[in-house]
Amino acid sequence: MRIELEKVEGRKGDFAHVYQPDELNPVDERVTLIEPAAVAGKIRLAGNEVFVNGHIDTRAQVECDRCLLPVEFPVSTDFQLEYVSGSDYESSQAAELTEAELSVSVFDGETIDVDEIVKEQILLTVPTRLLCREDCKGICPECGTDRNTGECNCVTKDIDPRWAALKNLTE
Repeated sequence: MRIELEKVEGRKGDFAHVYQPDELNPVDERVTLIEPAAVAGKIRLAGNEVFVNGHIDTRAQVECDRCLLPVEFPVSTDFQLEYVSGSDYESSQAAELTEAELSVSVFDGETIDVDEIVKEQILLTVPTRLLCREDCKGICPECGTDRNTGECNCVTKDIDPRWAALKNLTE
């Protein structure tokens, strides 16, 4: 979904869309949607700047970082974005970026791509590390057995010599 700025009446407008999972999947190589993603928001034009804010609701799925089983989690997030056109951004002769300028995005000056906003905001809500459960044992590095469902008879003998001194703390 794209918002064409020349069609925004009164320099303000609302937008809403429900994305089916196959419209945005995969969000990236790690994240997939398992439910429709509903986005609703407002857009406001002020001079050469465009302000977009809204809310996204969906459910996503990633792999557990230890055992690789799929983990579902809810995504419910608000966003506030500011856009300037590429030509306006280049014409500002700032030697250093301020913190406020770091939150400004550059766009083509004609349209705002809501699809990219939704993908970006979903990715920002995904935890950097996600486990299927707190006590997940992961998979065996030797045979690949899921240690949550069964034990294997693999013996890991290789100890990094830099960590060998720590072994004495548990004996």
